[in-house]
Amino acid sequence: MSEVSVGCLLGAFSTTYSTRLRQLGTCLLLAALALLSAPPGFAAPVNWTETYFGAARTSYNPHETTLSPSNVSGLQQLPWGGSVAGGITAFALDAGVIYAQGQGPGAGSNTQILVAIDATDGTTLWNVMTGNPNFTNGNTIATGSGMVFVGCTITPTMGAAYGAICAYSKAHGHLKWSYSASCNCLPNASVEAPPVYSDGTVYFGYSSGSSDPFESLTAVDANSGEVLWQYYTGSNNSMGSATPVIGNGMVYFSCSGNSFSGVCAANQSDGSPAWTANLGDATIGLTLGGNNVLYVNGGSLGEFVALNATTGATIWSMPGNSSSNPMSLANGIVYATGSDTFVYALHAGTGRQLWAANLASQSSVTIANGVLYDDQQGSNNPETAAYSAATGMLLWSSPGGASTLHPPPIVANGTLYITNAGCTTGDVCAYALPTE
Repeated sequence: MSEVSVGCLLGAFSTTYSTRLRQLGTCLLLAALALLSAPPGFAAPVNWTETYFGAARTSYNPHETTLSPSNVSGLQQLPWGGSVAGGITAFALDAGVIYAQGQGPGAGSNTQILVAIDATDGTTLWNVMTGNPNFTNGNTIATGSGMVFVGCTITPTMGAAYGAICAYSKAHGHLKWSYSASCNCLPNASVEAPPVYSDGTVYFGYSSGSSDPFESLTAVDANSGEVLWQYYTGSNNSMGSATPVIGNGMVYFSCSGNSFSGVCAANQSDGSPAWTANLGDATIGLTLGGNNVLYVNGGSLGEFVALNATTGATIWSMPGNSSSNPMSLANGIVYATGSDTFVYALHAGTGRQLWAANLASQSSVTIANGVLYDDQQGSNNPETAAYSAATGMLLWSSPGGASTLHPPPIVANGTLYITNAGCTTGDVCAYALPTE
């Protein structure tokens, strides 16, 4: 904010109440004009507020202008690294802070942690133990409304631990609220589909537990955790594990029923059913395009599918070695990570294959300014590599071999953030172009 608008605000609060409202309005106008008159090249920092960039799960940052196919080969690691015990399973970037969920000091047990890290120097700002939500299909982290939302575990004084969704203060890591609906029985309650944040609401899949559970897509108020609505999918295994996708006034998620397995769509306002599409598998990946198309990575179906996001009708379907990772979408191309570790670039309108390459991919790829960033598997492969999004040609790779954890990379503000074995120091680090 400019000195003029700061002074304006101070002046407003020194006046009588009768003129304060008028002066505050003037202050806001001055602040807006200051932003509009900022020098050429000025831009507000871009955030990557949740896994896969946003609630549509496109894994595409349309605002990146610094890193490009012509210069990404010059990336160099910045002199810092942030530590997260056990390695990182999901991370996000918001207002200069990296929020990372890790396996914790007892990897594979119930010691998972959430860590806030300064994105400029790697300093740990706070950390908190979240426990293991036992997601069956990947992991996500989301930020919004001044909080960080992750899957967590509630451990009662007596009885077995159960899965929940927890909201932590971004500033200090204090628990603000948690949602759970345990049956106090075995098997206990669990988070079936990881959280996504959109416009003040958090959406996730939940099961109450027992041998005959109630399973639902649940929407809660992001500030309080109060339930806004629930879409009941049915009993055991009826709520799919795909990360929900938000857009067009709807919530899209995977679901199953009697002789049915595929995609369900609910109205975002009240959770009322909109449509269903029977694909034959609910272990899938979902991505929403701005062209009113829902793209489905078909899991065990062996196909990539495009659905009309309003009606659920099939637009196109192409055979392929599909997986359950959400597809990435940028500039009229969808990028699908296959079960065979290939990445398939498909024409968004027709499904026609543009190129395919074995990139040893294990998660959704990240797209920014013509570059595809891929987190890889195997000791003979780098943790992260950069390719031309147009051709699949290799442009750059990080040093060292890959790890067994694969959160998609983050690209924002001319910086590539990667995790685990891609960092020579710490568990999360940053690469950028030389400043000289």
